[in-house]
Amino acid sequence: MLRLVLALNALALAAGCSEAGSPPHAAGGTAGAPVVEPSVELGVPTGDDGLGFLALEDGAELRLQTFGQGGTHVLVAVRCLGFDKRAFVSATLRNVATGVEVEEPSPVRPQLLYCHDAGVCDLVPYLVHASGLTKTDQEKAGLIVRLTVEVHDDAGTMAQTSLDAVLSTADL
Repeated sequence: MLRLVLALNALALAAGCSEAGSPPHAAGGTAGAPVVEPSVELGVPTGDDGLGFLALEDGAELRLQTFGQGGTHVLVAVRCLGFDKRAFVSATLRNVATGVEVEEPSPVRPQLLYCHDAGVCDLVPYLVHASGLTKTDQEKAGLIVRLTVEVHDDAGTMAQTSLDAVLSTADL
């Protein structure tokens, strides 16, 4: 059992993650490690496998998806800096014109993040519900929304970010 624990810790460290409870990249850090202020960046999945991160800026396009189940979602990517390899991620999508909000609550257990580049961990892809932002028959193409994502962990570290984006129905 001890060999399994040691092997898993070695694997996590090789992947750029820290052992639980001692993130070298978190605010406060450990001796000799850079201190990174907790922050969150928003992006979209990219790459052949859809597991890469492409940063978004205000005014970016978010493409609505249905995945064959009838509801609408947007696929985003969340980059977490200054957190360990597990965190709680939640999102709110707000219709800027009407103020209607749709929430994607954080899960009961923290999500496993993909860590790389010492202190940079991603949640990719992250599905955010978009159903209910408008009336059923209302056009969604060109709708301006505000996407807000909050990340927190068991230690009380928290960061949040928001950006305005434009919905696209090109993939529906």
